[in-house]
Amino acid sequence: MSARQSGLAIAFPDMTAGRWGVTALLVAIAAMVPVVVSNQYAMTVMVTTLILLVLNTSWNFVLGIAGVWNFGQLAIYALGGYGAGILMLHTPVSPWLAVLAGGGVASVAAVLLAFPTLRLYGIYTSLLTFAFAEVVQYVILNDGSGLTGGSFGLPIVRGLFGSDSIAAADRYYYWTALAVVVASTAAVAAVSRSSLGIALRGIRDAPAYAAARGVSPLKYRLIAFAVSGFLAGIAGSLYVCFNQSIDPSVMGLTPMSIDVTMLVIGGMGTISGPIIGTALLAVVQTALVTHPGAELTILGVFLLVVVVFVPGGIAGLVSRYWRRVAAWAAEDGGGDAGPGDGVLARGGAERDVA
Repeated sequence: MSARQSGLAIAFPDMTAGRWGVTALLVAIAAMVPVVVSNQYAMTVMVTTLILLVLNTSWNFVLGIAGVWNFGQLAIYALGGYGAGILMLHTPVSPWLAVLAGGGVASVAAVLLAFPTLRLYGIYTSLLTFAFAEVVQYVILNDGSGLTGGSFGLPIVRGLFGSDSIAAADRYYYWTALAVVVASTAAVAAVSRSSLGIALRGIRDAPAYAAARGVSPLKYRLIAFAVSGFLAGIAGSLYVCFNQSIDPSVMGLTPMSIDVTMLVIGGMGTISGPIIGTALLAVVQTALVTHPGAELTILGVFLLVVVVFVPGGIAGLVSRYWRRVAAWAAEDGGGDAGPGDGVLARGGAERDVA
């Protein structure tokens, strides 16, 4: 085994050769979509969905894996977008560097939010982070300096691609957003299996035991906030580049409710959960775009059904049945492993590997 293969095996211990092949095939199919889809509305929806997927991946990291009930993620996302947009408007800096700077701004804001948040527990954590989001939105709405544009949002920014063709620019944005989705998903998957991820799950599931083993909740959750904030800021920066503006509506109560619904339906705390939930609800929202009342009603029904009957989300459900099929196949093949092996060997942490 080469050093590269060994590193991949350590970072992604659950990925077999077959799974790598399926993943590569799915990514290749996704990359070919702009070649066969020419409808501008469809491309806009898909690019927006990919950007939202980056945001939900970042939110899942701090909410599902780290176990912090942070409801200020959309404010962090918006701060990243505003930071990148303001840089592009008022400085000659490259838009690509502005995107990275937006991620840095959001990461710093997330860490500053983490210090008071992590000294609270339960509902108080949720209330503080929600209040933070409301304060950020209020400040931007009532900005009289003209820096943020107030309720009208930022003026037109130049974006990442200066192509004369809107269709070509949409394709470039799609591929860029897809690359960020793949990179952020792989990064979260690797981190969740690293010592940092193990520590975060330990703090989430057994805080007293983790503290007894010398794991500092403040230290590790600060890192989780920083990583999550950076990814959210990158998503916000891509949003402002693609739409060439941003306004306070991106962090309202309705977007927050829909994003949380995506995480819960897909499977909070899993790797594939944000992908499944975001894709599924994007399809539902697009199909019901002319029926806004029905859209929210159906999303509410989805959420109720998942919470009651599938608390682990769709990813958890699929993972559970996949393990049963794999265990049955191993038993039928005459292996020594019992039907429960493979689940018990991983400590039952199916929601962290799906």
